[in-house]
Amino acid sequence: MFKIDHGKLNTIAEELQARKLKLALTESMTGGFMSSVWSLQTEAGDYLMGNLVCFNIAVKVDVLGVPQELIDQFTAESMEVTEAMLVGLKKLFKADVYCAITGLAYQGKEKHPTAEPGDVFLAVSFENKLLQRKLKFHARNAGDIYIQSFNAGMEMIGELLGLNSDPTTCNRDSGS
Repeated sequence: MFKIDHGKLNTIAEELQARKLKLALTESMTGGFMSSVWSLQTEAGDYLMGNLVCFNIAVKVDVLGVPQELIDQFTAESMEVTEAMLVGLKKLFKADVYCAITGLAYQGKEKHPTAEPGDVFLAVSFENKLLQRKLKFHARNAGDIYIQSFNAGMEMIGELLGLNSDPTTCNRDSGS
């Protein structure tokens, strides 16, 4: 069983609040899970700007402005689309820290052409810095992949904020 790293969550939340930084997210695979965890922090209103759930491709295209051609070429579960989601998010929210996530938490009715369950694509930016990672998680259910993805996203935010220097502390396989 996987657990949210509450110590890291509290540390990052306190740092965002102390530095008066704002956080905005866009989630595909996790469907709002990440923002719901952030919103449970007592002072979340001080730093959490909002979240756009883009589970459906139409939201990626129509709201975030992800080019349909990019989705057709790389699929919705790809680093290229995750980066485009991040760009669109920056146009919708005035924040300091941005996080975008796509991936495949479970196998649907049809086999995905390029991704397998547990493949997660995260992109996080702060100031002029961008971190992007393709991660591979192993779990028995989608909930555990969501939790591992949340922890990885926090790790990346912490890294950009200078709170941790060891990128191997989150449970992940190195990807492309």
